[in-house]
Amino acid sequence: MHTINNKGILLSIFLIIALFCHASVPSEANFIRLEKTFKLNSDGSQEFRCNKILKIHSHPAMNSTYGETFIVYNPAYQKLIIHSSYTKMVDGTIVKTPDNAFNEVLPRYASGATAYNNLKEMVVTHTGLELGATIYLDYSIITNSDRNQQLDIKEILQESSPVDECKITIIAPKDKHLSYQITGLSYLKTIQKKHIEGDQKIFSCQLSNIPAASQELYQPENNPMTPTLWLSGYPSFKDALSNIKKELSKVRALESETFAQFITENLTDDKSKAIAIIDHVINGISLTPVPLDNIGNNVREADEVLRSTYGTEVEKANLLAIMLKAVDLPAEIIAVTPKYVNVDNCGLKAVKEWLVKTSLNGNERYISVKTISASLIPFQGSMYRASTLDGNILDIPDRKAVLNCTYDIIISTSQADVKTKIKADSELFPIDFQAYVKQWTGSNNAQVTNYNNGIFTIEFTTTNRISNKDEYFTYKLPEIPFSSRVLNSKRNQPLEIPYLSDVLNDYHISLSDGIELQSILRIKTINNSVGTFDIETKTQNSSISIKKKYEIKKQLIYPNEYQLFRTLNNENEVNQGKELIFEIK
Repeated sequence: MHTINNKGILLSIFLIIALFCHASVPSEANFIRLEKTFKLNSDGSQEFRCNKILKIHSHPAMNSTYGETFIVYNPAYQKLIIHSSYTKMVDGTIVKTPDNAFNEVLPRYASGATAYNNLKEMVVTHTGLELGATIYLDYSIITNSDRNQQLDIKEILQESSPVDECKITIIAPKDKHLSYQITGLSYLKTIQKKHIEGDQKIFSCQLSNIPAASQELYQPENNPMTPTLWLSGYPSFKDALSNIKKELSKVRALESETFAQFITENLTDDKSKAIAIIDHVINGISLTPVPLDNIGNNVREADEVLRSTYGTEVEKANLLAIMLKAVDLPAEIIAVTPKYVNVDNCGLKAVKEWLVKTSLNGNERYISVKTISASLIPFQGSMYRASTLDGNILDIPDRKAVLNCTYDIIISTSQADVKTKIKADSELFPIDFQAYVKQWTGSNNAQVTNYNNGIFTIEFTTTNRISNKDEYFTYKLPEIPFSSRVLNSKRNQPLEIPYLSDVLNDYHISLSDGIELQSILRIKTINNSVGTFDIETKTQNSSISIKKKYEIKKQLIYPNEYQLFRTLNNENEVNQGKELIFEIK
């Protein structure tokens, strides 16, 4: 007995030591100071200056995460200046970065795109690294005045390691219009200042103790809790979009228009024509994810994009719009931006994605040029806004994606025959929905049998083999997968749901003679600010009725409501109610 107690005490001591050590382990690195300055000169030239002091605490930080710094610029109109680069070792020795540690390569996202092979990525390899060493790097990117570009900034102020002190400075001529906003500051200590110095106006913001960026899954692409600087020199977002509209008005498209007519010449209906064109632009033209600001907001001609078989997102959107118009289908380019940012504080850097809006049989559709899947923007009105290139903001109401599934199931001792009927929002599906429906349902005989007021009716039948043993068997209820996720118990960042949903699964089960349900009948209702969950099971003779409703009311779940959402999600995913136990009498 003493031995057991001693072992228990020893184990407790080890656990306490392990917990203490874990709590005291620092991050792999930390930014002692990070300064970023955005300057617009009176002649129209710009300077972005970055000065960072970074201390290394781990081998991964030294050998991979921070062993190199990558700086992208366009030498056609930009100049990179390295003011200083060195490492201070633990004993105080200064190791200056040697000349052969500065190497220029092509940015990975420009590979395979000849038009953008002039882009440069300076790779600065930091030398003299060891645990406890400190990296010092100070550089500027100068943009020529002949580009006539406005200040257009979306700068995330959070890094993958903690930042002790961060200072952001904006300098511009005092008569220059600037709109800016810093989001995600609610939990940070900040000092903001504005003042006039000679013929310049200066805004600065100092932030302290910015935590490392969260690695949690399913965060929104534009996280309102992430410290971010939004800055625009345009008088309004409408003016920013007019810059792209002006670029697009200069492009030639005769070849693109002719090609669109060629690939649709044997097609008689608008839907088939749209499918053929969309398929070519998405699958036949590869996406080159070069940011617009890396290429001076330039857009290549649609004909060049068509011939080269690659393009940026806005180039592909332009090509798609031109080709749809060539076969008399309406089309316009749409810019999607986050709703939590003041739209007139946004430049083109704020655009999350470029879509094309068209109309088929009187129904508006938003087309992504990145994927064949349907754009979910019709269901994301609570988080994003959509604007035309004329600057008109489109009304995207808060909508729930409706999914009503009815399953008529006949269960015998050898098999289960299932007849499924689904009513679902048509905008959940791409325009070429028939092939997608088969993939989505997992049934090769799934067919859309009706369309009414934006709702598809999908029907199919399946037969599942029953394996019984010792007079008992289980049967797993069929269910269409619908944005359900395995979730951690706690969360510090918002969780983004793909879209608001209202799902009903209605099961009507008939049992053959000699089969009896042994599962406990389940009745439960949860209703909270995030959504609702409701399940009810009824039996009558050889019939079983199960209704399960799952509704999500918020697309963005903040940490203070995360447990409410997790409760709903766990109830929906719990095995009881999805797998039934039967006895053969």
